[in-house]
Amino acid sequence: MKANPVPPALAAAAALSLLTACGSTAPSTTASAPPAASGSATGSASAAASGVPVPSGTDPVLAGRRRVVIVPVGSFESILAVDAMGRLTLTDGGTDKGLFVLSPDGTGKHWIKTLAPPSCMGVKNNGAAPLTVVAATCDPAAKGQLFALEQREEQDSLDRPTYAISSAGGVYLRTGRDGLIAEELGDAGPQAAFTFVDNGPAT
Repeated sequence: MKANPVPPALAAAAALSLLTACGSTAPSTTASAPPAASGSATGSASAAASGVPVPSGTDPVLAGRRRVVIVPVGSFESILAVDAMGRLTLTDGGTDKGLFVLSPDGTGKHWIKTLAPPSCMGVKNNGAAPLTVVAATCDPAAKGQLFALEQREEQDSLDRPTYAISSAGGVYLRTGRDGLIAEELGDAGPQAAFTFVDNGPAT
C-alpha cells in the first residue's frame, strides 16, 4: 500500500523540532559574560545605593578571575589604558595596554593590575597638579594602590552594572580636560562612573 505524502508544512515543523532537540543554535556575534552564580554576586541593593564597596562574592570579574576593559560611562569609544609614561589615561580604539584584572585584597577593596608587564595602578601625588593614577610595582603596603569599587544604582546603556572607583583619602577617579585624574568627592562634584567589560579568563 502506497503511503500518503507528508504535507510540506508538517515536514518543516518536524525538522525544526529535531534541530531544537539537538541543541542547534546560530553562532552569537556578541561577547557574553560568564554565567552568574547563585546568590548575590555584587552585594545588596542597599549597599549599592549607599556607595559601600561591594564584596567580591562569586562574581568572576570582581574575584580577579577575568580580564576586563574599564569603560567610562557615557564615553563614545574611550577606554582606560596605560600610556607610554605609565599613566592610566583615556584612549580611543584598541590597545594591548587596556586590559586589567580586578584582584581582591580580602577586605573589600581591589588592586587594579595590568597584565603585561604585571604592575598595580596607584594614585600619585603631583604637588599642586591634580592627582594621577600610574602603574608601579605592586606593594601590599601602599594604600594608594587599593581601590574601592562602589556599585551605583544606575546601569549603563547596555544594562551593565556601573561603579565609582575611589582610593585612600576619599579620592575618586574622574575624567575631564586633564584626562583621568583623582579628586576628593567634595571638590569633584558628582561621581564618575565606570563599567567593567569582560574580555576572557585572566590566565
